[in-house]
Amino acid sequence: LRKLLSVVVEEGTGSRAEAPGYLVGGKTGTAEKTGAGGYRRGALLSSFIGVFPVDEPRFVIFALLDEPKGTKKTHGFATGGWVAAPTVGRVVRRIGPLAGIRPYHDDLPQVRRGLAMNRTPGAQTLASY
Repeated sequence: LRKLLSVVVEEGTGSRAEAPGYLVGGKTGTAEKTGAGGYRRGALLSSFIGVFPVDEPRFVIFALLDEPKGTKKTHGFATGGWVAAPTVGRVVRRIGPLAGIRPYHDDLPQVRRGLAMNRTPGAQTLASY
């Protein structure tokens, strides 16, 4: 099961949950909301559930967005893979160093930036993502 979850992130709809240096697995989800007379056009629940590190799971992160809107950045898509998976990837990049989980390629420039802690007053914290 963990291998299947990792394939979703490595090669599938959850690829935007990738966090350089961390092994992430997960599953995307998109559901149309119902209303009077059937489904409501454009009213989605978009989600991604991620686990990391996928080889020895310690954390499960669930992102659910209620009626997200597609943007230019998402090419108009508002599905779980486009809007919820990136949120989980950002959380993994922040939690990994805080939890003492060493990246598997700690020489990657993206990982070094992720490990650097901004300790200036007023800087963004995990809660601000």
